[in-house]
Amino acid sequence: MQLKRKQALFRVGDLAAILLVLLLVGALLWAFFAAERGATAQISVEGKTVAVLPLSRDATYPIMSRGHHLTVHIENGEVFVNNADCPDRVCQNTGKISAKGASIVCAVAGVSIRITGGGDGNADFVAG
Repeated sequence: MQLKRKQALFRVGDLAAILLVLLLVGALLWAFFAAERGATAQISVEGKTVAVLPLSRDATYPIMSRGHHLTVHIENGEVFVNNADCPDRVCQNTGKISAKGASIVCAVAGVSIRITGGGDGNADFVAG
């Protein structure tokens, strides 16, 4: 009569991989929920700031640049491009942004929208 050895459900390597994945998911969730919300949307055309709009107030801002038309919307503290007639519509497909430092760019029209304000100045990282 032979005794069968009980095989473990997980090996040490499997458990380490599962733990690593859980840690990465936790870090990503923490980064997502800890992202500092900005206070304003800075709209630039051809590198020049044309508007700085507060995220606290809903607004619509039409832009015409390089023969392309974009409509920037601020709604519920988030900014997004609602309508763009550029060929690739990357700016429109970026979606809604509100975190400080986030941006939407339409390279074809030369337009960029960057979230600024809120927190301690323009620092991305504070050490010490």
